[in-house]
Amino acid sequence: PELAANAVMVNSEEMPAGSEIVKGYDFNQGVDHHKLLQSYKYSGFQATNFGLAVEEINKMIKRRKEPIPEDKIENCRDGFPIIKNNCTIFLGYTSNMASCGVRETIRFLVEHSLVDCIVTTAGGIEEDFIKCLAPTYIGDFALPGRQLRDKG
Repeated sequence: PELAANAVMVNSEEMPAGSEIVKGYDFNQGVDHHKLLQSYKYSGFQATNFGLAVEEINKMIKRRKEPIPEDKIENCRDGFPIIKNNCTIFLGYTSNMASCGVRETIRFLVEHSLVDCIVTTAGGIEEDFIKCLAPTYIGDFALPGRQLRDKG
């Protein structure tokens, strides 16, 4: 246990002044499109895949608003499974999503029942735990990994 703790819980050095913290947009503050787009500077973002994801999300939202078909209701005997709407939405994410600035968006989706089931890895839980201990900073792929690890 001590060897593992020492490998994982390395004491961190102070970040240089001006280091930018990873943080996603907080939808609970309302939707300010300008601030939303500005927030992408502080989170992992890929425009094309984002656009495709928006299309899929819109399809799911539209489907949820449609009435539940009779055959689905008839196949639901003895109250199991409970059908709440016409589209069950699964949210799957990898561990890096918790620390890259999308964590706040995931929280919002869960908080407001916009997803029905979350599928993640143990790393997703670990990253969330790490994010609770201290902020995550914007990095660069060119930074020397060995030196960063030694600094905690």
